[in-house]
Amino acid sequence: MYVQLKFAMDTPADAAWRALRSVAVVRELYSPLVDVRPLGDFVPDGDGTPIELENLEAVRTMWEPGSVECRARLFGVIPLGRQVIRVGFEQAEEGRTNLFVDTGGATSGPLALLSGWRHRMAVAPLPGDPGRTLWRDRVEFHGPMAPLYWPVLWALWQWRGRKIRALAPGWAQRADASD
Repeated sequence: MYVQLKFAMDTPADAAWRALRSVAVVRELYSPLVDVRPLGDFVPDGDGTPIELENLEAVRTMWEPGSVECRARLFGVIPLGRQVIRVGFEQAEEGRTNLFVDTGGATSGPLALLSGWRHRMAVAPLPGDPGRTLWRDRVEFHGPMAPLYWPVLWALWQWRGRKIRALAPGWAQRADASD
């Protein structure tokens, strides 16, 4: 099963890509509904240097390929369990589209009843309007409980989509301020 969003945003694609790779922005997309916090250091793929837990919370910390275990709480209070965020990056459409891919999944809590988690977020310049971004966001999940979870994840993705569109206009200014 899957839930998918596709919409245009009022920010350039390079600013959207930078925001998507920002640990702080990704956490901001779910707050205050779901508070996602790392439980340990980020472990990069290959020979990269681990990012210590306290630095994962820093505004300028950027995701890179690798993984981290996190805990999730509804409204910051009600435990939802733990999950592994396993980050990878891809390019498509001859390099015009950047993708953030999470192939982790829940290790405890209600979402651990799902299997085959694959979350892909893609950003590209909007055809005909390169100052704006085409955002595509798809999460695929499987397992016997998937049909019961679909309405909940669908509602969360709609809420998340509204939040992304609301935050996006400020991403270009954020990118300029951090350079």
